[in-house]
Amino acid sequence: MNLTLGERIYYTGDRANAEDAGTIVAIRPPNRWGPECYDVDLDDGRHFPAVYGLSFDPGSGRRFWPLDEWQAHQAKRAEEGLASMLRAIARSKAAQISG
Repeated sequence: MNLTLGERIYYTGDRANAEDAGTIVAIRPPNRWGPECYDVDLDDGRHFPAVYGLSFDPGSGRRFWPLDEWQAHQAKRAEEGLASMLRAIARSKAAQISG
C-alpha cells in the first residue's frame, strides 16, 4: 500500500481498543530490520508507532484503512443491508398476500 504523510486513516479497533480516525504523521523508510512503516496519531490522542503497510492490506482482520476507502466500504455495506431488508419486507408481504 502506498500511503502518504498527512493521509487520513481509520483504525477499526478491537475488543480492547476503541475505533477512531487518525492521520499518518511520519513515514519510516525501510531498513535492514523491516519494510516501510507509518506512525499514526488518532484523533483521540492515541499514537501508533511503526504500523506496517501489511496492516492496511485488505482481509478479514484488517485494522487500518485509508479513511476514504473505509467510508466507501461502510456506505456499500449500508446499501447492501438496506437492499436485504427491503427484500425481506417484500417476501413477508408476498407471504401475507398468498397465505
